[in-house]
Amino acid sequence: MDDPTQRDSATAPSQVSRLDFDIEWPPKHAAAYLIDEPAPILVDTGDPGDRAEATIREGLAATGYEPDDVEAVVVTHPHSDHIGQVPFLREAGAGVYAPRPVLEQLERDPADLAAGVREVARSTGYHGEAIDRAVEHAQSSLERNRGLLAPEAAVPFEFGEPFSAAGREFEPIHTPGHQIHHASLATELNGERVLFSGDALIEPFRPGAIHVGIDYGAYDAVEAFHRAMDRLEGRDVDRVFPGHGPVFTDYRGVIETTRSALETLTGEVLEAVTAVGPASPTELTRHRVGEARHPAQLLDTLGALGTLEERGRVEYEDCDGVRYYSVRKASP
Repeated sequence: MDDPTQRDSATAPSQVSRLDFDIEWPPKHAAAYLIDEPAPILVDTGDPGDRAEATIREGLAATGYEPDDVEAVVVTHPHSDHIGQVPFLREAGAGVYAPRPVLEQLERDPADLAAGVREVARSTGYHGEAIDRAVEHAQSSLERNRGLLAPEAAVPFEFGEPFSAAGREFEPIHTPGHQIHHASLATELNGERVLFSGDALIEPFRPGAIHVGIDYGAYDAVEAFHRAMDRLEGRDVDRVFPGHGPVFTDYRGVIETTRSALETLTGEVLEAVTAVGPASPTELTRHRVGEARHPAQLLDTLGALGTLEERGRVEYEDCDGVRYYSVRKASP
């Protein structure tokens, strides 16, 4: 069977070359895209590390370029498997473009981040050392990402306002849910309307509703993902270049399957609340998936609980900072 992550060179625009990176966590790969024109552009850059740098060098060499030929790097969102090689390319001379709110987020006070993580982690049912580990992880991620995507060295762009990078115009669409300040990038290539969707729209699976991680706003993730689909819906797009999974052309179909997957998640969480509530989000996650192996499984639960509360299906009681969810009682 063909590797579904590989670009079909017979059907994809010849102007785009895909660079695939092996990563350690699911889905075990990430993609960046080289737009091959007089001033070459990379959309995203893979993960940190020597292996990823080698992938960049080899991918560029395959199309006759060296790293210092890349004129611009455009970032969809600040997860490490997408910004890992920004320093390497910046040092080689590329201009770096990223959403303004992403750059502002990277300047956040670590103490404010710690406060948000502690409050939300407590609300999920974390205790003691588990909360401390969540804070340490969030602060180390902020420090790492600030080093990779140095805010002072990047050119900001605004959502909803076209911008130009290396002579090419992109329309940045705000598509939160997977990441709160995620940008999907629309442009035209070889007469096709294309979208570099990062992790907002992927075939054949739904990206995790990570949004902000364990932090203020975690319970908004699924609603934010639905808003992202609202912003994408109704557009004419011929081809999508995602951050994971294969390049695809069934744009409307993947929007619908993403919405369906979000509704399935929400239904599963409601079933868990019905079965074991009153229960904390961590208990509901264990009921839904067993012992959570990845943070995204808990974050999915938080986002779904926020949506269910918004729809009036569940309610919670706060007990010493922990949320215990139950099915909302009908009004008399």
